[in-house]
Amino acid sequence: MISVLTLTYQRHFLLEEAIESFLRQDFSGESEMVIINDSPIVEYVFEHPKIRIINVKERFPSIGDKLKFGFSQCKYNYIYRLDDDDLMAPWALSHTRDDIIAHPGYEIYRSDGHYLFENNKFKGLSGNVNNGNVYTKKYLSRIEIPKTSFGEDYSMTFNFNANIYESHREQKTMIYRWGMNTYHISGMGQISENARQEWTDRIVENATKGVEVGALLLQPHFNEEYYHKFSDIK
Repeated sequence: MISVLTLTYQRHFLLEEAIESFLRQDFSGESEMVIINDSPIVEYVFEHPKIRIINVKERFPSIGDKLKFGFSQCKYNYIYRLDDDDLMAPWALSHTRDDIIAHPGYEIYRSDGHYLFENNKFKGLSGNVNNGNVYTKKYLSRIEIPKTSFGEDYSMTFNFNANIYESHREQKTMIYRWGMNTYHISGMGQISENARQEWTDRIVENATKGVEVGALLLQPHFNEEYYHKFSDIK
């Protein structure tokens, strides 16, 4: 019923937490997590019947190109977009399923906000372009995802007259994280794709946990019990 699409590049320490949030879902229906890694020098490995890692041997020209490829690899009609540095709340997929059943016919399903964490500290409720957006395959087939790494998510969500259902539940479906001593593509602004890739690689080399090379066995886990930090929000 629902695919979770996650793009990643050279930060397995965050990806492992994103995977853990998928594994902690209270949803028992059909689901999968599709991970697209386009770092040609590292191969991520993790065996699970609901998780597929596609290690691409050539870097995509843009996030838009990477998204288009990723969407094509998803097998279910509803696709939840989760960045590798963000997390799903434990009820993300079950709430999405409930919204789809109760409000059929929409092209995008999303919460009206998300849980904001800065450097893994819970700051409260906030919101932006991706509040746990779920796109239908039919919608994706009628739009053109821009071949860029800046504003591609806004464009594909709001520039094609999508029929959007926005849930006003107090419980949101996504944890949006900022900081954590890593790169943030959206924070780089509107620069050339070559400059963006060079900037990303410099951050990987100098500011994160080093360049990842070879086969790397992923070990999903949470570094902190994030869910406890907003458990009083019902």
